[in-house]
Amino acid sequence: MVNSAMQVGGFFMSIIGWILAIVCCALPTWRRSDLEGEVIESVYRTTGLWVRCTHQTTGLWSCDDYDSFFLGLPASLQAARGTTCLSMAMGFLGILFCGTGLDCTNVASGNPKLKSRLVLVSALLHVIAGISIGIAVSWFAANVLQEYTNILNRPQNSRYVYGEALFVGWISMAISIIAGLVLCCSSWKNEDHDEGRHYAYNPPKPKPAAAEYI
Repeated sequence: MVNSAMQVGGFFMSIIGWILAIVCCALPTWRRSDLEGEVIESVYRTTGLWVRCTHQTTGLWSCDDYDSFFLGLPASLQAARGTTCLSMAMGFLGILFCGTGLDCTNVASGNPKLKSRLVLVSALLHVIAGISIGIAVSWFAANVLQEYTNILNRPQNSRYVYGEALFVGWISMAISIIAGLVLCCSSWKNEDHDEGRHYAYNPPKPKPAAAEYI
């Protein structure tokens, strides 16, 4: 009963982590311009994985795509795109495996060992998803920090700070890794319990008394 509750809790946590990874990927605010370094503070810019946007205090905003899809982009942006997409893919596969391996589902209900193995694979996938989104946002954040502190190579009036998407990504990383650990613990306990069922004590049968010959 406790293992089933842990599985369900880890399953819903994994869904939340996967949704946050999607939100992080879609948000155009991986970094935003620092208004303190701007000459005109009524206009600020944001940068995401796929678009760059310009916002005005009047409520008007416009976004445009990058000039190229992959080649020619900064290394931090390329890495963020690749690892974020990997995180979403691993999270989706992890949800599928976990959904079929839960004790409350009827899939492979006659093979509890297989169900525990599916949950264990799901746990591994969610840990990989969390690490991937963590690499994406951390590498991008390190690049933002380097550009912020490097005054010589920074163009004038283009100082950027961390955007909201980075914090969403870090939260997604934490939730996905915790969900993977919870699922891993529940699957190990189930597997040990299932393996224990196969052993039964069979007392030795008494040997028949030897026949006496006269």
